[in-house]
Amino acid sequence: MLSEPTFRVIAFRGDQVIKALNGQSTQALTEMSDAFAPLGAFCDPKGRMIGSGRFILLDDQLHFITPGSQIEDLMAHLKPFLTLARAEAMISPLDCRLIRSDSPRDPGTVTQGADDILVHEHGHTCWALRHHPMQGDIEAHRNRLNAGLGFVQAGSARQLIPQQAHYQMLGGVSFTKGCYTGQEVIARLEHLGQAKKTLRIYTGHQSLSAGDLYHIDGHDCLVFDAVTDTDMTTALVLCPEALESEELLRVPFEITRQVAGERPVKR
Repeated sequence: MLSEPTFRVIAFRGDQVIKALNGQSTQALTEMSDAFAPLGAFCDPKGRMIGSGRFILLDDQLHFITPGSQIEDLMAHLKPFLTLARAEAMISPLDCRLIRSDSPRDPGTVTQGADDILVHEHGHTCWALRHHPMQGDIEAHRNRLNAGLGFVQAGSARQLIPQQAHYQMLGGVSFTKGCYTGQEVIARLEHLGQAKKTLRIYTGHQSLSAGDLYHIDGHDCLVFDAVTDTDMTTALVLCPEALESEELLRVPFEITRQVAGERPVKR
């Protein structure tokens, strides 16, 4: 069974669209440039992610690379805010594929290829945006998952706050931009708290999809994002921080506090 995540591009139109979506996104959209595509998420008032992806400016218009499985739900969530701003969202005809990069650059860097636009991503991969269909690369998705980057899929929407998915470590949360939906919960956790559950990397032969539960040591662990083919599954699984298991590896970077604050002392 082949299960490669499908990604699409949302195109936003309207003079006030960036200002409107800046109040909904974890990312500072008003500071964007053509040369950099920041990672970000849209959250509900409880700080749980409804959708995530990379923002990119194409022809001075805001676009969003995001999983196809969650795109309709995300667009429905954003519609009231876009309507107030007299803006609209539509699915772009651009084909979007994650491919392995022979010349990796910092995640979010935008470069122009021979016949495509490249947005570099974690795990030595990049998003290729073209006007004609391309072949997918499931190994590229394995690389990004092994690098600790997952995206909100339909099965995992409204389940995780950004810190549980390590978005604060991957450049997906701005703690200086001001208010947005879910900001109070996200900022409070970063200043004073600590995520009790975080993502771990699963590699094995069990077929898993986003939204499934992975059972281990008496815990039901939610699958956040995954790819599966006939040989192997690679997945990011939400686990209690205290859980130690040889089956679930920690992400390849240290989780540190991104803002000044005083977290409670563990007892």
